[in-house]
Amino acid sequence: MNEHAVPGPARTPLSVLANPAASLAEVIAAVEATDATVPATSAHIGISAGATVDLLGLYLRRHALVVGVRIEVSQGNFDDPLGDADRFAAQGVDHLLLVPCLDTLAPAFEANAAVLSEAELNEHEAQLRGRWRLALEKAATFRAVFLCGLHRISTPVAGGDRLDQVIDRFNAALHEEAAAFANVRWIDMGGLVASVGRRAAFDLRFHLRNSAPYTPALLDEWARQITAVSRSFGARFHKALVLDCDNTLWGGVVGEDLASGVKLSPHDYPGNVFFRAQAEFQALQRQGVLLCLCSKNDPEEVDAMLAQHPHMLLREADIIVKQVNWSDKVGNLRRIAETLNIGLDSLVFLDDSAFECEAVRSQLPEVTVFQVPAKLPDYLGVIAAIKDLFLAGGALTDGAEKTAQYRQRAEAMAEQRTFERQEDYLASLGLKVTLVRDDAARTPRISELSQKSNQFNLTTLRYAPGEIEQLIADPDAAVYSLDVADKFGSAGLTGVVVVRFAGEVAMIESLFMSCRVLGRGAEFSIWPRIFADAAAHGCSRVQAAYRPTAKNAQAADFYDRLGLPLAEAADGARRYEARIAEVTPPQAPWIEVLCD
Repeated sequence: MNEHAVPGPARTPLSVLANPAASLAEVIAAVEATDATVPATSAHIGISAGATVDLLGLYLRRHALVVGVRIEVSQGNFDDPLGDADRFAAQGVDHLLLVPCLDTLAPAFEANAAVLSEAELNEHEAQLRGRWRLALEKAATFRAVFLCGLHRISTPVAGGDRLDQVIDRFNAALHEEAAAFANVRWIDMGGLVASVGRRAAFDLRFHLRNSAPYTPALLDEWARQITAVSRSFGARFHKALVLDCDNTLWGGVVGEDLASGVKLSPHDYPGNVFFRAQAEFQALQRQGVLLCLCSKNDPEEVDAMLAQHPHMLLREADIIVKQVNWSDKVGNLRRIAETLNIGLDSLVFLDDSAFECEAVRSQLPEVTVFQVPAKLPDYLGVIAAIKDLFLAGGALTDGAEKTAQYRQRAEAMAEQRTFERQEDYLASLGLKVTLVRDDAARTPRISELSQKSNQFNLTTLRYAPGEIEQLIADPDAAVYSLDVADKFGSAGLTGVVVVRFAGEVAMIESLFMSCRVLGRGAEFSIWPRIFADAAAHGCSRVQAAYRPTAKNAQAADFYDRLGLPLAEAADGARRYEARIAEVTPPQAPWIEVLCD
């Protein structure tokens, strides 16, 4: 499903959900109708709030369904974050929304903040810190925690007042407490209220009668932001932004207007809109988004624009893959995904042509599609929505490093074609694999890799940062991470193995790797060290499993190739067991394995 699909003539339930003007009654009916068509629940979110926010669950389901995800929502008790965290954990909730509210600090706190002494404010801050620190500690094993900032409901005073200062101070305190927990994502409620508009955000009648201050408009935007921050509740991890050129990176058609005639000036409209757009795209690249070009154009003219136009911000070094030709864009998008070795659902495509956008929507529904708007001043709003998809959950990684890693892969593939034997090619690379055990500093990256690895992921377990921290601290578990490097450069942390030790059995709980380093032997080279660790822990047998998903078929026979005998198979799942001393992994003599 595609969140930006243009509704057809018939109003389908999904088109109603995607329509921001849909009424509450229409949303309720469309959520129920669409929910029945999505086969499985992808996430379970619990809401713990100091206000009545019952409708928020409906809007969370709405925005999840728009991106093709079915979620379950549980409501907690009023202002009981500690009890809710315990109850939700027992219910299998994996995402937690925490909503502190000012007036739960003390009755009519907003009204009294102006007259509180410094000592009283210090006491309130200490209580705030202590309570929410305990809540975050209890929530450390949830996949993601969304902590909402405090905000005022009362009308602001022109120029600001003491309440604004108190809110800033208390939000800074919450930020400090949250910084210790890698699974926490901050929701800026003050910014959220401003984006909706204060008058549209609150209903004071329901606030005073039922502690329900928020309007459907605020709840809807709140749910949209949480869906973006969660990266569609872990269902999607966008990696590449694929850009058209004409009327997308610059105004006009370079083949007709020539480089001197296209609109791309930092000072004059409409060129300044495209100049700003390029600045936004370049900022995304710097934060880890892979930029690609997909344009029906003369490649020499596009290359000249990248190299010579004085106002081009994007240059050759910023672009990882180019498909600039006269072929259809559907085929070119497939080639881009194949070149990067990522799924089509990792692509975001931006084009000015309604024809091209609809062709991609209809033939490649996995791709998320945006269209440059006819009203050019609205373009920056479209780009803001694109940024939400990539960055709402935090920047991916260093952009120059990420682009370099994918370029290294492309260079390696090109060189491979000059060798007659695969073994000779691999031996020429100078491959080094560094295996690191229980490195807590790598927790965020290990968790991130578990969330986005699908193709080479044997059990497809997803780990929250807190779960990785617990595994690292557990003497009966081990978390191995591996880095791969060759003469073209380092690919960074690209694989993880999680092992649990239980008596004489070492159970391989998870194995997941980035596909860009597969096929070189790295996936086999690490096992002598892992098996040696297991033996040192008193284990004589090893167990492992493969659990099939829609995307991991390429890993189905990995343990067979590793040399583990099959113990049981049913419905595509496979279970393996062997004596460690009898397992001989395939040799990869061209790899130097370093243990850190």
